[in-house]
Amino acid sequence: MRASRRSLLSSVFTLLFLLSLFAPAVALGQATDQGLDPADMDLSVDPSEDFYRFANGGWLDRTEIPGDRGSYGVFNELDDLTREQLLTLLDEVATSGDLEEGSDTWKAAELYRQGTDIETRNTQGIEPIQPLLDQVDAITDLASLHEFQQTAEFSWLTGLFFVYVFSDLEDSSVNVPYLSSSFLGLPNRDYYLEDSEENTEIREAYVATLAEFLQYGGYSAAQAEPAAQAVYDLEKRLAEPTLSTEEQQDVSLSYNPKTLEELSALYPAMDWTAYMAELGLTDTDTLIVTELRYLEALDAIVQDTPIEVLKDFIKLEVYWSFADFLGEDIGQTAFEFQGGVLGGVQQQSPLEQRTLDQTSGMVGEAIGQLYVREYFPPEAKEQITTLVDALIAAFRVRIDDNPWMTDETKQIALEKLDAMEVKVGYPDRWQTYENVEIGDSYFSSFLSAVNADTRRNLEKAGKPVDRTEWPVPPQVVNAFYNPTANEIVFPAGILQAPFFDYEADAASNFGAIGAVIGHEITHGFDLQGAQFDAEGNLSNWWSDEDLAAFEELNARVVEQFGAVEVLPGVNVDGQLTVTENVADLGGVQVAYDALDIYLTAQGDSGAAAASPIASPDAPLAGTPVASELDATPIADEVAPSPVTSPEASPLASPVASPVAMTDFDALTPQQRFFIAYATVWRTEIRDEALQTQIQTDNHSPGAVRAVLPIQNMDEFHEAFGIEEGDGMFLPTEERIVVW
Repeated sequence: MRASRRSLLSSVFTLLFLLSLFAPAVALGQATDQGLDPADMDLSVDPSEDFYRFANGGWLDRTEIPGDRGSYGVFNELDDLTREQLLTLLDEVATSGDLEEGSDTWKAAELYRQGTDIETRNTQGIEPIQPLLDQVDAITDLASLHEFQQTAEFSWLTGLFFVYVFSDLEDSSVNVPYLSSSFLGLPNRDYYLEDSEENTEIREAYVATLAEFLQYGGYSAAQAEPAAQAVYDLEKRLAEPTLSTEEQQDVSLSYNPKTLEELSALYPAMDWTAYMAELGLTDTDTLIVTELRYLEALDAIVQDTPIEVLKDFIKLEVYWSFADFLGEDIGQTAFEFQGGVLGGVQQQSPLEQRTLDQTSGMVGEAIGQLYVREYFPPEAKEQITTLVDALIAAFRVRIDDNPWMTDETKQIALEKLDAMEVKVGYPDRWQTYENVEIGDSYFSSFLSAVNADTRRNLEKAGKPVDRTEWPVPPQVVNAFYNPTANEIVFPAGILQAPFFDYEADAASNFGAIGAVIGHEITHGFDLQGAQFDAEGNLSNWWSDEDLAAFEELNARVVEQFGAVEVLPGVNVDGQLTVTENVADLGGVQVAYDALDIYLTAQGDSGAAAASPIASPDAPLAGTPVASELDATPIADEVAPSPVTSPEASPLASPVASPVAMTDFDALTPQQRFFIAYATVWRTEIRDEALQTQIQTDNHSPGAVRAVLPIQNMDEFHEAFGIEEGDGMFLPTEERIVVW
């Protein structure tokens, strides 16, 4: 079901602007063989019956989940490629003889060397964390417990709560300290509170793992088992007052400013002034409490809990936090629960890969500079930025033509879109790691890195927000929307094949990375992103009428996705995944409209047109789009633009036969677009990992993301001739367009 079209001058101007960007690509050559691969498909399948199989059958048949993974898909493939690239780069710099001792690159190479020196790590065992365990053992009462708590986060521990600094949700220009709740060993509160056969088995395995951890510290089995159960019981009490999944989607519930005096009344066991002094926050008189119910309940819980149980609770956080930085035995214990029980995985990833990921987490931008220098030139950053800017302009049309939003609210939405910042590839200014010291163990070096990062974060309190900072290093294969900065972030790691390939046809690029970029832009207007204004401030800019219409659409999305069964008796959690599902819907719909605009400028409706970025002189018009552009007729006050009428739109041209397709070369641009979109989400997943994803992940499973969003599009049905009675048919009245 398409949104109704309105005759707005701004829509015409935006369309003409986009066409002016795409026009230089018209003279480029024919489509290449890059992009879609027929070997990944199953051309014997009727796409109107099983589109997921049609688009991905070949890949599914030949792909086995590696023994060290719970699932495997395109993101994993690209992760593996990026790791290979990074391992090669680290090896080259480490053996070059050119490293300056003490430099950030040297520190990265040393961290990696220490991590892969498993013989030394095995010899040291848990010895590196013994001083930290001794500090916990020295706790004798609640007073000494809270003295330990005051500096716990410098040891990468939360204890009962912890402080971090982030932009003020109601004034995004300044950084303020937040107070958050304790560490919990199970993935979320539901594992403690919801009774099911699966959860019962997981809890039993979890308690057994806690007991095994305690035995590393000298407990006998007879001591460890009841101690582990007591810690589990404490964690359950701590989990009970925390926000539910649905409550977490209301950001205002996590914004509770409290003065130190108010905090003292809520939790009198802590000397809050002394705590702030230890953290270096001497000018702080207010903390933003993210879990108010938790803090209100905490005093009674702590008073009721024996001091030995509280000490064991902290010791177990030490084991969980640092197991992967010690010897193989304790690391294996952690893996058998986190990977085996929760993910169905039988073996760990190779040591080199795990160490690379850890090193990248500690000194990410030091490694990122190497990666960008080799694999992401400045020209690519400039081209992608130009493309994303054009797609934001395209999204403008989508808002202009929105049928359920009033003009007043629509104007505010447009202002937010116009203010959206874009970060592509890598930062303009690199972070340095001068405060990271290489110690005598992998653990001590890691602790130095996280300590330096903690102090760097706390030092931001009360200072202006630096909008140039990046949330992740450039080698990360992912993309993000940050609501408090109203920014979208596309690291260099994701801007490569199969998501983006400058040699591929435009339809493939729009369907793959285009939908990803559209997804992130749409996050600015999903159930959570829409709670923030153009400046990134938590603000209700909605009229009651518009908010009611928006919430009704989201409720329909919750119901539609929640009806999908992924395991016997197990459905997608529509509420948990609603924001990502709305972003998937918006992302693919926006990307399709942008392809329409590009092909109109290209003037080629029959064959898959060459990518508009195949020439270094052409703007990145054929790469992924991030927003949905409505390129259909504009009526009433303004005469229809010739570039938006159905007769002129290449995507309005006749489609190929809807029957099972054996001629890959006959695929139209429309069909290639939808196939490319489905390939992005192809995934093989173990049942255990799928069960855990359903309970913890706010993303729907890949097989659902690949098909259900496009089933909501009229254009998908038209492209493959899908009719009532076909397996892929979704009745018109059930199709959802939010943005």
